[in-house]
Amino acid sequence: MFVCTTRSVRLTSAGALMHQHARRIADDTALMFRAARRAARGEAGSLVVGLTPTAACSPLAEALYCFRKAHPEIELDLREMNSNTMAGALRLRSIDVALMRPGAVEADIASTDVFEEPMLLAVRRDDALAGRKHLEVRRLVSEPLVGYDQSVSPYFRQLLQAMFTGIGQRPHIVQESVIPTILTLVEAGVGAAIVPWTISRGRGEGLAFVPLRGAAKLTARIAVANLVVQTNPAVAAFVTAMRGSRIAAAEYHVPKL
Repeated sequence: MFVCTTRSVRLTSAGALMHQHARRIADDTALMFRAARRAARGEAGSLVVGLTPTAACSPLAEALYCFRKAHPEIELDLREMNSNTMAGALRLRSIDVALMRPGAVEADIASTDVFEEPMLLAVRRDDALAGRKHLEVRRLVSEPLVGYDQSVSPYFRQLLQAMFTGIGQRPHIVQESVIPTILTLVEAGVGAAIVPWTISRGRGEGLAFVPLRGAAKLTARIAVANLVVQTNPAVAAFVTAMRGSRIAAAEYHVPKL
């Protein structure tokens, strides 16, 4: 009788242990399927984002924060890159999506503007133009300007040329460089520069930024871009969030366009 009772207890303990293991396996399997479904819907996983340096200074940084808060299970890997290299990086799939300055893109890449900002004249604070409320682009025809290097900043170089072409003039470029070195050259007295509003944020007291008028193209844009044929479901959620960010210019003190 004693033996039978002991054997019964042992069988019951073994059965309970097997039941615990079975429950754990079932729970883990359910979690695995839920995670797989979330990843398939773009609610989990990882996302590599190419980021143009000026985007990091823009209100898009707040949009990135909101995306992370809304999608905590998507791991964001932000990589600062020049815009002219991002289309190639998308095709190589070294990045999943790009926040970039617009450029010529082919049919395999979708691109949508998500932020627009004014171009400003950057001058030394002791410059005679520093106190102006705004300036006509025509006023800058004879002004020595620091321009943009075509190999690194083709977007801004073309934008600058278009401003002056719009008034039938050519800019007086004394040196070409890249952001943010352009501002250092302005501070050093090499010349003034026409720059996007974003890089004026947080700059030291040595420079003044004057709004411009009188040309057809006085604004710069940032676009979200991704491959049309997509293998990462998280891209769609990111693009939708950036498109719907509705950044308020007044909230960030962006001069009126």
